[in-house]
Amino acid sequence: MMEIVTSATAQMLLASSRFLSASQTWPDPATGFAFLTCTLSGTDLPAFMSEPLRQTSALSLRRTPELAAYGFAASRCDERTRSEWGDGLAHLRGREILTADRQSFVSSPLEVLGIASGIVAFGCPQDDRAWYAETLGRAILEGHLSGVVSRLAASVALEQMKSGSGAAAGVQIELAALRTPDIITVIAIQLCYQTDALPPVGILAETLLRRCLDSPVPINDALEAVVLSVVARRIAERAAVTETADPVEFIVNLCRRFPLFARQMQSRQRSRVPMTVEDEYDVQDMLHAILRLSFDDVRSEEHTPSYASNSSRLDFYLPPQRIVVEAKMTRKGLGQRKVVDELLIDVGRYGSMPKVDTLICVIYDPLGECRNPAAIENDIENSGSRLKVRVVVCPRGM
Repeated sequence: MMEIVTSATAQMLLASSRFLSASQTWPDPATGFAFLTCTLSGTDLPAFMSEPLRQTSALSLRRTPELAAYGFAASRCDERTRSEWGDGLAHLRGREILTADRQSFVSSPLEVLGIASGIVAFGCPQDDRAWYAETLGRAILEGHLSGVVSRLAASVALEQMKSGSGAAAGVQIELAALRTPDIITVIAIQLCYQTDALPPVGILAETLLRRCLDSPVPINDALEAVVLSVVARRIAERAAVTETADPVEFIVNLCRRFPLFARQMQSRQRSRVPMTVEDEYDVQDMLHAILRLSFDDVRSEEHTPSYASNSSRLDFYLPPQRIVVEAKMTRKGLGQRKVVDELLIDVGRYGSMPKVDTLICVIYDPLGECRNPAAIENDIENSGSRLKVRVVVCPRGM
């Protein structure tokens, strides 16, 4: 099966590369959203995106596809375009948006999101945001959006406007019922906006991969090419991690190297403010970022079952791997004995969670409060829990 997946991802990358190397309109709504997707997902930009934006005009910016295209590419716009974009939005405000024939830009996910991106990126006044939020809220409530992806896009745009309206809440996505181009758009939305209305990118990517394994997926625009490329690379990277390391050992090795990461963040270039580790919350934030590099579904602050009349929150839960990662940091007054006691309570608590098989405890000990790290690791790992328990005290001799 791995060979089939490897072949499929290679074909996805090749097809995407060929499409993106061809001539593109830069920007249009698809290339604009592709640009935003690359930027926010940390993906290298296609070569055509290094070129200047094509020239537009005040008249052209009265059309919603043009507004959306330059809204997505706002960071590349010059002052003239920024000014004319605002004029184009003002013209849009003067039009009747929600017409009786329901032929409106609000039915186009890319146009809805591109205009929202421009309103935010160009720093439009609050009344523009309020107008746009009200328009989208009405479109949802009055049934102008028949497609689930259109409703999702409107919901995300409402969040961008920071509207208090709950009209867009509760968007339900049934992935199996979506057309493949819609799945690709949904993945782009999740890559850019990370909305709770959608499954994690990893699950969405697996859905798209299954479609690609069933039959070749034609690429219709730059957004589809970029999303296919991102998905193919992530699947290939995840397969490489799976092949080279048990996820438990992989996480343990990451945790052992945490002090190196923390030290590097304190030595920033160009006189930037150092990122220091002051307390346990800093450790958790950094560890969360490290885990997200290799695992798609990392949930923080999940509630645990009651244990000894107390309930608590765990630090990080990885459902596919059935792993919990708990982070501690020693300090004056929280030395070796107290840390061990806290972790033994955690071992008992997590042992009652049926969906957890492994607990990894990382103890960041920058001041050397733990006098015998090996004893701590052995005592907790051999505490008699049904769980597989791994303990990492770091640094050790660094």
